[in-house]
Amino acid sequence: MVLKSTASAGPLGAAAVAITGALLLGCSGSGSDTGLRQQKRLKSLDGSAFATSYPAGWTLAVKHGPAGSARYQLSSTGAPVNGVGIPALGSIGITIDETPTSALSRFHLAGARPDTTASRQSALQLLPHVVGTPRVAEGVALASPPRGTTLAGVDAAEESYSYTDAGRENTQVDVLSQRGGRIVLIELDTEPSLGRAGEAALEAVTGNWRWR
Repeated sequence: MVLKSTASAGPLGAAAVAITGALLLGCSGSGSDTGLRQQKRLKSLDGSAFATSYPAGWTLAVKHGPAGSARYQLSSTGAPVNGVGIPALGSIGITIDETPTSALSRFHLAGARPDTTASRQSALQLLPHVVGTPRVAEGVALASPPRGTTLAGVDAAEESYSYTDAGRENTQVDVLSQRGGRIVLIELDTEPSLGRAGEAALEAVTGNWRWR
């Protein structure tokens, strides 16, 4: 994950926004077949600690980092998603960052201190150590405050923000979970007008989530 608002580049990061709490409903899935496969054609995505599915018409870009970290970026149009997870105009982006929990002792948000007890913290406790908004974001508002949930039966946390980035409104939702010494952060970024399509894609990812 690449931390937004960070002083040091690292494999962690991202932030959140919301269209309403409805965007967050897909996060508490059990990891079993939710019926999404029957509703729409989906592609499989295999990470080190997880497997999931995403809409078949989307594209996937994968980047591997140090210490076994990895970033998976999904784009609804095939246009690139940038380093802080924001897609091109007219696109929806979903970024999945997978990072060893130990990385939090070295990489952290600007103004924060290293988190040396991350492995013993709940997802809600980890959220402020991992999630932030872009430095250049304007009008940042917490659309949905942090709350606990589950991701395929594992403790998770979610929150969302709205803001303007480079003159464009952005809706961003983050779902964070930790399992087996690895932190996974799922982030949705979309223009408000594409919110329904973004919600459906996020639900496809979280609803079909399976831990390895």
